Amino acid sequence: MRKIRICIGSDDGNTIAKTHLGDTNKFYCFDLSDSAESLFVDERVNDAKKMDHAQTDKMKSIIGQLKDVDVFVAQQKSPNFIKIARQTKYQPVVVDAENFSAIIALLQNEFEQLYSYVERRRSGEIFEMIPELSAGS
Repeated sequence: MRKIRICIGSDDGNTIAKTHLGDTNKFYCFDLSDSAESLFVDERVNDAKKMDHAQTDKMKSIIGQLKDVDVFVAQQKSPNFIKIARQTKYQPVVVDAENFSAIIALLQNEFEQLYSYVERRRSGEIFEMIPELSAGS
């Protein structure tokens, strides 16, 4: 079974934060699989929340907390999301859905494409693609 681990930033545990991933209280991690199943993995306190947003160290701190994650999910294509795409093994994704179940369904619908991006990154390829997924499409 193929799987990817995603991370959603949230302040309430039910909906994605409307701010940048790094400005949220907690990170919620889920495993998505090619069998269309999702599994809640854990929640993690964002230790970097109070760091200045533009600091490179903030991005490194967040990545350090999420080493086992493949896909970072947010509602904004922030400057750090662009850096993450260009410089790391992690795949950023922007969504317009708000609650976790809608986000997971949206990502699950695009599993094959997302998995191909994750596999490319796992093999060491770095590229700028940041998918923007809409619940309305």
